[in-house]
Amino acid sequence: MTHRVVITGLGAISPYGIGVEILWKGLQSMKSPFIFDNKLGIVCGKLSEKYNDQLKEVGKNYRHINRIGTFSLLAAGEALRDAGLENENHLETGVNIGVGFTDLEKVVEVGKMIEEKKERRVSPYFIPNILTNIPSSYVAMEYDLLGGCLSSSAACATGVTSIGDAFLNIKFGQTRRIVAGAIDSAINPLTKVGFQQLRALTRNKDPESASRPFDEKRDGFVLSEGGGLVVLERLEDALSRKAKIYAEILGYGIASDAYHLTSPREDGLGSQLSMQRCIDSSKINPLNINYVNAHATSTQIGDKIESASISNLFPSVMVSSYKGHLGHTLAGAGALETIGTALSIKNKKIIGTLNLEKLDFETNNRMINGCHNWDDNDKKKISLVNSFGFGGIYGTLCLSEYDNY
Repeated sequence: MTHRVVITGLGAISPYGIGVEILWKGLQSMKSPFIFDNKLGIVCGKLSEKYNDQLKEVGKNYRHINRIGTFSLLAAGEALRDAGLENENHLETGVNIGVGFTDLEKVVEVGKMIEEKKERRVSPYFIPNILTNIPSSYVAMEYDLLGGCLSSSAACATGVTSIGDAFLNIKFGQTRRIVAGAIDSAINPLTKVGFQQLRALTRNKDPESASRPFDEKRDGFVLSEGGGLVVLERLEDALSRKAKIYAEILGYGIASDAYHLTSPREDGLGSQLSMQRCIDSSKINPLNINYVNAHATSTQIGDKIESASISNLFPSVMVSSYKGHLGHTLAGAGALETIGTALSIKNKKIIGTLNLEKLDFETNNRMINGCHNWDDNDKKKISLVNSFGFGGIYGTLCLSEYDNY
């Protein structure tokens, strides 16, 4: 027996601020929240310092918790409250929070202590707090979730793969409910230099125009922090407690292109396989796809190849990327974009690509800029969410408006 799986709760941390409402307002505003960081010398998407007290408060019971851990607690709490599950018995509620980077600055700090023969000053919690599964553990402990806590890792595809794996667990009856998604926070000199050496970061120093997926002036991504968590559960459970339903997950596909650590194949095989497998998993006609939320990070090569892949499978489909608004939140990107797409479906709004003014390639996609009502001749609203990562990993989710067929 298989189960239909729906999204009933959302929680988000983004450069716009803490909370899903702030994220949704920010996306609709068609304005970016970026700053120019004078210390790092780059445009980036940081959570404002005005939230520091809130971060400190949520982590007060965990003396050695890091930034990713506090982000996870906040997003999970919001998602559970949104789903109406804060007082539920969570014997069968699992957690899967993906993380891309460990706390690199803490690693450097401890390394310096060791070099200076100050080993005794190293916290006994150093090792636990650099493990990427610990944010899931914090969330399980804080909210008494007993269904198992996992952490996926698929570079910048992690948000989608975490949610996708959770979807499969519920669909095939392994658990009833999962808090799933991904969080990342890696705006520091180490990642800045590393990405610059890859020529992946934008050199544009204007916060308003720096991130511009698909646009002819794109030259790299804006480094950001944040992520999101969603509550996934069996449809019958959601209906039995009269929960609001944002969207249904119809399918999930993954692929690898077995090509290069940081560059996609020119023929876009990885992304095409991922999307096709997602369609096959969803058991729907490709012509029923209305919209694709693209991974497009604002890089010259990646955006063009992804657009061509989408065109090959879904001619004339609407396409946009949220990274003009949010920058690249690394592992957290696909989770935030899943949340945004679910909100688009629920609210019948399409959020276009910020700063998309002119393409430098041909496409038969409907490349959307601006914020528009989603009016598609009464067709059921069905979307794909793409997320790709270093190492040649590709993930795609299929989200649909819920109907009781």
